[in-house]
Amino acid sequence: MTTRRSLLAAVPLAAAAPLAACGEDSGTAKVTVAVLGPGSLQWLHAIAKDQGFYEDAGVEVEDVQVQNSSSLVQAVSAGSAGAGIALGDNVITAVDEGAPIVITGTLLQKAALRLYGAPGIASIAELEGAQVTAGAVEGGTYELLVYMLQEAGVDPASLTPVAIANSSDRVVAMENEQVQGALLIPPFDTVAEEAGATMLGWYDQYWLETPLIVNTMWAEENEEAAKALNQGLAEGAKFFADAANEDDSVRVLKDYSGVDENAARAAFEFIHGNEIFSPDLSTNEEGLVNIAEIGEAVSGRDASGFDPGDYVDNSYLEG
Repeated sequence: MTTRRSLLAAVPLAAAAPLAACGEDSGTAKVTVAVLGPGSLQWLHAIAKDQGFYEDAGVEVEDVQVQNSSSLVQAVSAGSAGAGIALGDNVITAVDEGAPIVITGTLLQKAALRLYGAPGIASIAELEGAQVTAGAVEGGTYELLVYMLQEAGVDPASLTPVAIANSSDRVVAMENEQVQGALLIPPFDTVAEEAGATMLGWYDQYWLETPLIVNTMWAEENEEAAKALNQGLAEGAKFFADAANEDDSVRVLKDYSGVDENAARAAFEFIHGNEIFSPDLSTNEEGLVNIAEIGEAVSGRDASGFDPGDYVDNSYLEG
């Protein structure tokens, strides 16, 4: 498979920082986890912390927030974090380039991203020639946006992509008429709807949006900590999957992302109702295959030799 633009140039592996510390303190292992900004991408992680699932599994988690998924993958590849919650396409690219990382579990097994039109945009066809945003201006989320528009008959060459890293800022950009279309994740999609935006479409197939990754060198040296991290997060996934925990799950997102009750409740209904989170953190490899095939459809990369097993290690979810 043809690889993409290098994600690792800024952090050469030969000059990588020392692996993130993980030691024993009163029987509890410690691990540094790289995360993106607060929102539904890390919702299961927030639940695992809130409910004490990491502590129950025997691991103490320290979060380090990074600006974007590319930087997050670099941080884990370099060893400045033992683990992280990244975007799937960035992980595929880094592994293709030889980065010492692997997917050990899946949070979002389908895209939580949905396509929204700014106030006044009522159909996908109206985005022909528009300024649009999906985060970065290349890579998986932008390719997903282009694929959705392309499938609806919009000429991708007519689009002007705008880089806006997070959904909350994309909502503001639509309100300010900076962009006419955007991919948004819950709960900020509800915020956009309340400001007059219209939901235009959703790619509802498996598409691995956010995997949990570990630095393989760190995980080999700290196997118990790596397993405890995965198993604690898996308990968070199981907690969310149980509809009886809706109120607690909504409360966690409300507190974590700073949105109101209505937006957090709508996020739960959409994500839970459509099984967007993996119910036990297991990885459906179809989600990786679809990333590769969408990339082929949009950018012409050859996906014929793509093997999802090259990117996943399920052993850390095992007891």
